[in-house]
Amino acid sequence: MNELYIKDLQSIPSVWRGRGRLLLILLLYLGIGARAGNVVTIGTASGAPGDEVTVSVSLTNTEAVSSLQVLIPLDENLSYVNGSAVLTNRCGNHRITAGVKDGVLSLIIYSMSLTAISGNSGNVASFKLKLGNQPATISLAASKVVLTDTNGNSLNGSTQQGTVSIRCAKAQYSRMTVDFGRVPIRSTYHQAVQVTNTGNDPLKITGVEFGMYPTRFSSDTTFPLIIAAGSSASIDIKYAPDVRGTVSEIMKVVCNSISKLNNITLKAQPYAVNELHIQAAEGFADETVTVSLTMNNMDAISGFQFEFTLPDALTYVPNSFTLSSRKQNHSVVESQTNGVLRILCYSPDDTPFTGEDGELATMQLKLTGRNSTNLKTSKCLLTATIDNQVTNVCSADYGAYINIRSPRISTNSSLLMGATPVTGDAVKELTVSNYGNAPLTISRVVFDKEGFSIKESLPQTIDSWNNNKLTIVYPSKEEGYYSTTMHIYSNDPEQRMWDVNVTGNRFAPNYMNINIPDIHPDDNLAIDVSVDTYDAITGLQFDLIYPNNYFEPFENNIMLASRATGMTVTTRQIDEKTVRFFCYFLSGKGLEVGNGKVMTIQMRPVTQNMPVGSYAIKVENIKLGTENMANKYAGSNLQSSFSVLENVSIIPGDVNGDGNISVTDVTMVINHILGQTPNGFIKDAADLNGDGSISVTDVTLIIGIILQQK
Repeated sequence: MNELYIKDLQSIPSVWRGRGRLLLILLLYLGIGARAGNVVTIGTASGAPGDEVTVSVSLTNTEAVSSLQVLIPLDENLSYVNGSAVLTNRCGNHRITAGVKDGVLSLIIYSMSLTAISGNSGNVASFKLKLGNQPATISLAASKVVLTDTNGNSLNGSTQQGTVSIRCAKAQYSRMTVDFGRVPIRSTYHQAVQVTNTGNDPLKITGVEFGMYPTRFSSDTTFPLIIAAGSSASIDIKYAPDVRGTVSEIMKVVCNSISKLNNITLKAQPYAVNELHIQAAEGFADETVTVSLTMNNMDAISGFQFEFTLPDALTYVPNSFTLSSRKQNHSVVESQTNGVLRILCYSPDDTPFTGEDGELATMQLKLTGRNSTNLKTSKCLLTATIDNQVTNVCSADYGAYINIRSPRISTNSSLLMGATPVTGDAVKELTVSNYGNAPLTISRVVFDKEGFSIKESLPQTIDSWNNNKLTIVYPSKEEGYYSTTMHIYSNDPEQRMWDVNVTGNRFAPNYMNINIPDIHPDDNLAIDVSVDTYDAITGLQFDLIYPNNYFEPFENNIMLASRATGMTVTTRQIDEKTVRFFCYFLSGKGLEVGNGKVMTIQMRPVTQNMPVGSYAIKVENIKLGTENMANKYAGSNLQSSFSVLENVSIIPGDVNGDGNISVTDVTMVINHILGQTPNGFIKDAADLNGDGSISVTDVTLIIGIILQQK
């Protein structure tokens, strides 16, 4: 019938063929004129590694099936148990054969008489598989199924796959070797191993076992340790070494893991701690510092050998290496060769130092320069007798920082003392700073040229980040430029002598000054010229620049003071506002050394309506000549201002214009007669007798007025 159906279906045109199949499926589901398929189902089984599990084969059929063949590929973790295939009571007149070829299990059920398998559903056979040692869930899927009816014709059939589970725990370790490395004895160390359960059953770790060193190795992990499938946990490994040497140990993890690789290799290199420590020290440059050497030791140290390649900043003080109270009958030998300091210490009978910690020795070092440095041995041996053999047991040696505190001088490399008159000392301050971290001591100051000195007493100390003044004094009366080198000696370790180039100029103080009293609009302008002389002056020249719009010179307008007796004065108009004066002596010594007025130059108003206000007179191109024709003028151009005041009512005798006639007016008139005309002097009020000049007669008349007032 199936064949007819297929033939009939194939005879249908292709356009309807798909629709025919769809109709057939619908009929099968609806039970209309169609039959269900024939299905071979492979069963499911599970077990532990190495177990033999039974797998059933069932048949659900809608047609009479007389024989069947199933091909099942087997995973490498599954193996067929020979002779284990058996039939069920559905196959009363049947035989079964089973075998494996090329990893495929072939199961054949057949009847010599083509008798149908009884019933329409249920197991028809079973077989056994032996499970491997890897956790897994393995599919049992038929690669081929062959069904035959009672006429020997093939039937259509399908299969449903089954599974076989290998249930077990499997431990996987994060590392198989744990190396504690080089560790000191008498301490406890911990490492950890991560364990992951890659199986499909819980991993149960009941403990760890150690072989050779059960007293030194242990674990702080609490057992039993249960690790679910796919999870991880840590196993602690504790190590407490008590003797030196090289250690290799096996830690066995006791667990239900299918894997037999549960041994962890443990390694360590325990050692005794015997350390030398150089202690840090601090001191001032050029001074000596004591450096302490300490030793902490687990072994009985009986001797040592140290070598130091000392940096330039450190110099060993010979015979300063001194053992501490930890010594017994120990002796020290020291030597220095090619910059290497060697210290050897021994006991004649191998007696150890006392104690296990503390100062071992001290030594003294002289500090040089300002750069701090490190001190460390280039060779360090600590000897002890181990297993009847003298052995270097130094586990480590540590250097230290030697801090050198030193001053740092800083000042200018040149000092300009400027121009100073020879009538006094040339004095200039020099600021000296200390930028170091120790006091700076200035011990000596020396000048290349005689006559120079400093005011301050030496030695002088300057604290860190401070400064002091050095006052340079040069009293020489010699005129002209001078220079010298100032040498400052200090305790700066890198600048023992600081040089300062000192320069300056000494000059003779020959000056000219002018003084101009205020006037009223119709008064003559009086310009008092005074000269301060250090040298004897035989000639005088200067240009007088005046406001020519308001004033002009006139004949005989120059009155000489007594200092200028014998001086000849000539003038020349340079331009409309400048008059050049030539003053010289045809005989005599000229202007002698001293100071005071030499002349008064008068100028008259150009107009009677001179504006009230402030005016200026300038004096330039000044020369003061000596008999050897040298210009000894030490000053600069001059300028003096005066005011033109408003006219006021003149009271005869009221010289200062304050409305009163008093002894003040008498004093002002006397000063005017002496050539020192004061500001605010009213000339017309002083000329009481009206003769056009002011003299002692006018003084007498003013005194008379004062007496009459009383």
